[in-house]
Amino acid sequence: MLIRAGGAAAIATAVGGAALIAPAPARAAEPIVDDVPAASCAAGGVTDPYLCAPVGDLLEVRIGDVHPTQPSLGYDEVFYKLGRYEQGKVSQDEVGKGFGDWCEANGQTDVVSAQAGATILDPSTFECEVPVGDETADSIEPMKTVVIGPGGVPYLTDGHHTLTSFAETLGGGLDVHVRLRVLGNLSGLSEADFWQTMQTNKWVWLSDVNGDPIQPVDLPSSVGLANFDDDPYRSILYFGRDIGYVANGEIPFQEFYWGEWLRGRTDIDVKNWNQDDPAATLALVKKITQAQVALGDDQVVAGGFTAKQLGKLAAWNDGKKETGGEFGKLSKPYSDDKPGKVAHMANYRASARPLTVPATPATPTAAIGPEAASDVLVTWTAPATGRPVGYTVVLTPTASGALPRTVQVDGDATSQLFEGVAPGDYTATITASNKVGESEQSPASAPVTVAEETDPTDPTDPSDPENPATGDEKLVISGSLTAGGSIIVDGTGFRAGAVVTLELHSDPVVLGSAIADDQGALRLAASIPASTPGGAHTVVALIDGVQVAGQAVQIAAAPGAGAGAAASDPSLANTGVDTLPAAALAALTLAAGVVLLLLRQLRRGARRSAAADTADSEV
Repeated sequence: MLIRAGGAAAIATAVGGAALIAPAPARAAEPIVDDVPAASCAAGGVTDPYLCAPVGDLLEVRIGDVHPTQPSLGYDEVFYKLGRYEQGKVSQDEVGKGFGDWCEANGQTDVVSAQAGATILDPSTFECEVPVGDETADSIEPMKTVVIGPGGVPYLTDGHHTLTSFAETLGGGLDVHVRLRVLGNLSGLSEADFWQTMQTNKWVWLSDVNGDPIQPVDLPSSVGLANFDDDPYRSILYFGRDIGYVANGEIPFQEFYWGEWLRGRTDIDVKNWNQDDPAATLALVKKITQAQVALGDDQVVAGGFTAKQLGKLAAWNDGKKETGGEFGKLSKPYSDDKPGKVAHMANYRASARPLTVPATPATPTAAIGPEAASDVLVTWTAPATGRPVGYTVVLTPTASGALPRTVQVDGDATSQLFEGVAPGDYTATITASNKVGESEQSPASAPVTVAEETDPTDPTDPSDPENPATGDEKLVISGSLTAGGSIIVDGTGFRAGAVVTLELHSDPVVLGSAIADDQGALRLAASIPASTPGGAHTVVALIDGVQVAGQAVQIAAAPGAGAGAAASDPSLANTGVDTLPAAALAALTLAAGVVLLLLRQLRRGARRSAAADTADSEV
């Protein structure tokens, strides 16, 4: 049997815009009458599912059967719940907040898992932490409460916002079943005595949104938003939980008592509150909750209850900084991985109702990068209608038999990076989903190509950021190929602007340098040193000390140079790199690779040394 202290009405005097509340006078506690079942219950054989439910029983009800005991709701609390149920983030609610709330209301703490397409209409489609029959005092404590009235009518005394959210959410409705803890059975009383007892026990709230009294006949007949008036005072106080007071569940209609107090505060303007402005909501919550904690513990708030009885905290935000504690969590924007209640409420208010299946997304874009050549970035825009809570992004290779890559992302995402994609051609598609259903798949993006990666030590690898070669360089030598003769070296296929050094090998002799033009061509007029011995030689092109091209030539010895000199002055015109013998070409390639590796090690060593010097200077 519950025992609560009563009290006289608050005595308030407006001074400087704030209401001063006198301490509550002491009065004797009044016992709660909670167990007067119908006479027929003792005889047995009653088939009514609710009539004889004993006090403390966990009674399964159809939520459309329960009758409210209050005329109004804080709509914005329901909007927060619906926003989180229908548009919540996987990063915050992996399984779904709606399932978690149902499990808690049913005495089973929280949700563990849910099947695809699960709804609270069918509890077999999801699993709660505590199995039915294994309830504990801790799991039962947060359950909503019901009182059985004359004729076996179940009257809801706590949980109007939660059951209304179950009735309003997608996949819910008035046919949802949930268990309620039986607070009292007064089915044996007459109608008049029942309502008198409900008022004496403080199990009914008979004031409208203006604070004016109403009669029991004015109460709604069922849960659901359309059956209640909207009370903004009740809404704003919900967001102040654990900041200015604790909603401990010990006093039914706790926040309506606080609302009665707030309605009398002329220094706090709730009537002009803009619920669509999160910053304005947070500022109002802060002002109200600071006023709550400023009250003395024994000051009467409303209904004869003191501030302490109604859960007033000793310090604002429970003594934590503004950026921490419950106020810090409440302030998180919708862009955060775990948005606060205010952000969820405002986001839901901005959504079109009723919610529809998302429209088919527009064609996405797929592109390489931005950092690695093996990454593919897919971007898209949100559908025009049917706010998504998630997207399925598919990257599909065009090659037959290859498997696509699929990821699921939150509904506020507009891009997805696929890393380490194998070489090939790919297209991307997007599908949007919410609690109503899934959109049609978007048209496929234009193909994007992930290129094959080549050996980074290959001097002809154009993907190597440290290599200035194109791999297409060629030399053509013309003129007098005699020691002391004049020649023209023409080059093609060079990177535009490359500074090219031309040498005569085998004993390296620099012939000169040239700069490639915008078409990658160059020309150098040079003289063959008179001391060059007759025989096979090679004209090579180097960039930053790395050989990128070579052309074999046969040079005649200068006249009178002795045996082995050529008998005539041969000339070579329009020769190409293909004339280089295979063995010589292999040797040149190997040597170039070794040189490149040495050069890179020197460069990287220099960069590391420079980085170390910079780090030392910042300590």
